[in-house]
Amino acid sequence: MSLTRRVFLERIAQIGGYSAAFRAMQALGLMAPVGVSPLPQLAADFGHGKSVVILGAGIAGLVSAYELRKAGFSCTILEARSRPGGRNWTVRDGTKVEFTDGTIQKCTWSDGGYLNAGPARIPSIHTNLLNYCQELNVPLEVEVNVSRSALMQSPLLNSGKPVEQRQVIHDTRGYLAELLSKSLHANTLDEALSKEDTSLLLDFLQDFGDLNADGKYAGSMRAGFVRPRGAGPAQYVLHKPLKLHDLLIADLSKGEFYEDEIDWQATMFQPVGGMDRIPYGFARVLPITMIHYECPVTEITTGDTTVTVAYSKAGTPQTITADFCICTMPISVLCRTKNNFSAEANQAFAGMPVLALYKIAWESPRFWEKDNHIYGGISFLKNTVDLVWYPSAKLLSPTGVLVAGFNSERNDLGGLGRNFGSGSGGPTPFGALPSMEAKLDASRAAVEALHPGRSQLLAKPIYVSWAKIPYSLGCFANNFMPSSAPAYAQLEKPEGHTYFAGDYLSHLVGWQEGAVLSAHHAIERIATQMKS
Repeated sequence: MSLTRRVFLERIAQIGGYSAAFRAMQALGLMAPVGVSPLPQLAADFGHGKSVVILGAGIAGLVSAYELRKAGFSCTILEARSRPGGRNWTVRDGTKVEFTDGTIQKCTWSDGGYLNAGPARIPSIHTNLLNYCQELNVPLEVEVNVSRSALMQSPLLNSGKPVEQRQVIHDTRGYLAELLSKSLHANTLDEALSKEDTSLLLDFLQDFGDLNADGKYAGSMRAGFVRPRGAGPAQYVLHKPLKLHDLLIADLSKGEFYEDEIDWQATMFQPVGGMDRIPYGFARVLPITMIHYECPVTEITTGDTTVTVAYSKAGTPQTITADFCICTMPISVLCRTKNNFSAEANQAFAGMPVLALYKIAWESPRFWEKDNHIYGGISFLKNTVDLVWYPSAKLLSPTGVLVAGFNSERNDLGGLGRNFGSGSGGPTPFGALPSMEAKLDASRAAVEALHPGRSQLLAKPIYVSWAKIPYSLGCFANNFMPSSAPAYAQLEKPEGHTYFAGDYLSHLVGWQEGAVLSAHHAIERIATQMKS
């Protein structure tokens, strides 16, 4: 069978998950440029006399209302939850986490600790969202996404003992530089490089890999110390380089390349006090009567000139009719909502698989700061739970909220990079664990593997499984696979006077910036229709 682009990309996704497939699509020129807002400049009275009903008070819905109101439209937001934000949800003391199966957890963390259960970081290149934070006076602080002091652990490396991230990264780089340097000295690249370029590249590799005068990698200060620098006669001692074979077979590339992803590069930001400061910022500046909470939508009837939405408020059926509708409901919910959309639109709701992501967080004394000098960042390991994410807020305070587990519930396409809990002979997939208790045990075991003896300090766990969160039924739609393209194209089209918006209708799926841009795009299409 010939290897078509679709087959190739699906195989890449199976091996490397979302990130690898996304990079491959960019390299093949299959991804459109992202980040440029299509928001039209509209006069303050452009929408005078026109009404818009917006379904969902997530970021896409809030941005839609915020911008349409400035253009003179009368807006109403229907939100099924009792809060704004949608998947932008911060769990803190007093929060109730309720699953569709009736499971209830109540958060009782102290000292202002919180978990951003959905989005937890804002890249510096997500300029539209950052601009809204500035407009809404939402204070930001740096989110430490990467720390070279964080750890990596594999049973196939260093006898299973965790090592600092800096050692894995710089030992690997050193060996690669040495190998390429040897090939240059052996004149194996003569046809590709001139003598001048060969000389220049050798100089570069010596610095890149911190090679010695003989062009060999024998260790580097970049990789850290066995005995650190100090005062007096004692000399520092560098780590002995890890073996190249062990580094390769351990396959810790998810952590090694983590910060290279375009949306995970420094500088990253987070709102002070929790990500939900953003939706509450929008809610604060919108009229108090505009957002109607606890109003789940039951039916959408779209027409050529108006849209009628049926919903429930305090158990009482209600309807609202508007000139336009912007529907930002998750497609996992839309496919269960009665409507008169075309058969093609309803089919498209199921055309993008919705990822079942999870997060597990614990309250704990900050042992990672005292023991390992880890201040923010992420440790990676080859285990059922394959990462531990350290808080960036309130550094050096007594306690913090430690995320021990963030990936896909299922062993399917779309994990956040390589899913270490999968594959023949590997750890048990997280989704195969039989109970919440078993999943919490796996989370605790990941911390124990990285920080022996410290898992006993973990307390008050909170487990968020997005597939079981009411009115979400999943985390985000997997629109990056070639098989999702027809659904994406279909939902770009309006259904009568109903327009769809959400991060799944952007090329920044899973990010708030994508939701912002999709809202701008919906407004652009409404404005275009009104002008025609």
